[in-house]
Amino acid sequence: MSGYDWLVLLHIVAAIVWVGGGFATQVYAERARRSTDPARLAGFASDIAWAGTRVFAPASLVVIAVGIAMVLVDPAWDFGQLWIMLSLVAVAISFITGATFLGPESGRIGKLIEERGPGDPEVMRRIGRTLVVSRIDYVVLLLVVMLMVFKPGA
Repeated sequence: MSGYDWLVLLHIVAAIVWVGGGFATQVYAERARRSTDPARLAGFASDIAWAGTRVFAPASLVVIAVGIAMVLVDPAWDFGQLWIMLSLVAVAISFITGATFLGPESGRIGKLIEERGPGDPEVMRRIGRTLVVSRIDYVVLLLVVMLMVFKPGA
């Protein structure tokens, strides 16, 4: 296996963690949202805040760094190619959304739960808003996967 093959493998594994984790998050979020126990939803929000900073953010950084390395190493790829430009923009949007809203808001929700309890209407409202943003963010990730597979403009 060449060095490039190892980069491809690392890129794919990190993407699986990021995108697969996002899918699992959406499934568990829906289960927690449908529960009649506010503590379950609050606990889920706390777990996602933890996973976001310790699993999803690092995986996304690996995807970005290794993807850039792949473009630099393989002459077939060029930052001017449409699919690469769009992918970088979409990944940046997703990373920024996670770093500036999803992660910090999850932390704020955790503190609010400690102050007011898991069933508080403001807690529930903020969790609901965060779930909507995370679903939109997940669609952005799916668009990146589509760009990687179909490579428009390549």
